[in-house]
Amino acid sequence: MFKHSQIMAHSSNVNCFRFGRRSGQVAVSGGDDTNVNVWRLRDNETKNIMSLAGHSSPVECVIFDPTEKKVVAGAKSGAIKAYDMESAKVFRTLKGHMSNCTTIDYHMYGDYVASGALDTNVKIWDLKTKNCVQTFKGHKTEVTCVGFTPDGRWLTSGGADGSLKIWDLTAGKLLHEFSDHDGAIVCLEFNPEEYILVSSSTDKTVRFWDVEAFQLLGLTPTDSGVTTCIAHTMSEPYSGKYALCSSQDMIKVWSYESSVKCHDQLAWNRDSMNSQTLGDTFVTDNLQLFGASFANAFVSIWRVDLNQMEPFAPPKTAKPTSTPSGPRPVNTPLSGPRPVNTPPSGPRSVSTPPAKPQTARPPPQQEPEVTNVATHMGIDTVKRFSIDLSPPEPVTVSQPEPAAVPTEPEEAQPVGDYIKELRCGMEVSLRTLRSRQKCLEQFMTYWEKGDVHGGFRFMGQLPVGTKEAMTKDILAAVEFSTVGLDLEACVLLLPLASELVVTPASDSYIATGIAVAKQLVAMFGPLVRDSRDARKNAREINFASEERAMRCDACHREFVELRNRSQKVLESNCRPMNVVRELNEFRAMLAEYCWTP
Repeated sequence: MFKHSQIMAHSSNVNCFRFGRRSGQVAVSGGDDTNVNVWRLRDNETKNIMSLAGHSSPVECVIFDPTEKKVVAGAKSGAIKAYDMESAKVFRTLKGHMSNCTTIDYHMYGDYVASGALDTNVKIWDLKTKNCVQTFKGHKTEVTCVGFTPDGRWLTSGGADGSLKIWDLTAGKLLHEFSDHDGAIVCLEFNPEEYILVSSSTDKTVRFWDVEAFQLLGLTPTDSGVTTCIAHTMSEPYSGKYALCSSQDMIKVWSYESSVKCHDQLAWNRDSMNSQTLGDTFVTDNLQLFGASFANAFVSIWRVDLNQMEPFAPPKTAKPTSTPSGPRPVNTPLSGPRPVNTPPSGPRSVSTPPAKPQTARPPPQQEPEVTNVATHMGIDTVKRFSIDLSPPEPVTVSQPEPAAVPTEPEEAQPVGDYIKELRCGMEVSLRTLRSRQKCLEQFMTYWEKGDVHGGFRFMGQLPVGTKEAMTKDILAAVEFSTVGLDLEACVLLLPLASELVVTPASDSYIATGIAVAKQLVAMFGPLVRDSRDARKNAREINFASEERAMRCDACHREFVELRNRSQKVLESNCRPMNVVRELNEFRAMLAEYCWTP
């Protein structure tokens, strides 16, 4: 087990935590401080990306929608709020439960939410109309779990009395009830491939149900602890075949295809985990089990490599004596020249006595590094960075002492170091490109909705280093004559264009900034000038036009700032003539509108 990160998630007790199943890179938590916090998971770190307010009582359950663009949270008051993560605001408030909303689930194929509460009711909500479209009554005690079936036709719910109910969403009626559990239902999980429901209870058993035939397939022996989280393997060839059942002190791998069987188990650090509540688990495509547990205001995120557990671990075999590039005959030398003064470091064949050097395996070479790199980057790249070990040609020099030719291998930088440098550079470039892609996708969500102001406002909030490149690319592609800009858009765009004018990155940045600024000055310069002149001569205060006047003043300040910044660029004397010419034309255009108030 590997500790991923530990965070202070809330200012008071944490009550719930859920991972985003689609990407596995986001999570959401709720606490007594009434906030809903959204987290971004990276390598060995977890960062808060937004804090969503709106509830007036402690948050007790949270969940992402399937696209991870919305978050729904239920509170102790019974209220449910749906948040749009793009705007970071509440877009639906659902009221109907009379007491604590204890559990919630999101439909896979529509904007429908199921909720269960302390009032024993199960409700189905339509987020588009914010109406309760169905209320299921039948539980005699608190509803502890709800979950839609994979096809979205039915809903399952579990209660504190151990009952499991299957509801038909179309007919609005109870289909079947299971009452085999002797304790409160703690967790429900559907098999991703079959119509099989897995449930856990405080009776310390896990049961497997055929939901189509309404019958019990099997159950686990009574365990030492209560299974609080269940996660299925999702990738081939293991999709749906194994269930990872996690309790406070143990993780167990179960299969139930022909019989219920435990393949392996992993004990937790009981001393540190017993005081924590297990919040959620999920399995990635590369067989990594992620989990989160919380206590007080802190959340611990951990990871288990399932490749080290049965039945996922590779079969144990004798340690191979060949190089990583594959087995070779004992007497066949490896391809490629042997590095100078490189001592043999490979293991000797077990069946070859040390007294017979003619059958001993030649020492391993650096071929594995070269072979791996050639697979990803091409043999030409490898040749370019390979070490030339041929004898150097004699060199005639005018110095009294000839330059010494390095012959020691440590003075020549190994191929692996070059490759590491290249890969580091590639990783940095990939991270930069991925970051820009995400920013562009976020901008397009505003643009496609017609929210021009929201898109430009988002660009202005980007961090330095990302903002300039994104601004240049987007503004160069937008045809403002077809967008229909207003004064508010001008207020948002002018600072972006002004930053491009003074950026040291490239002349193309300056050219784009000047081109955008010219259009804005031509479109809104006369309006700004006339508005300011009218207010100078007016003696009465017009409250209706105050907002418009404030925007005009903001535009005027940006015009003046553009004039000052363009002057500094001209004074730098390091720009080509075409850029200087554009700057002079732009300053002449600004002169008509930039006056001192």
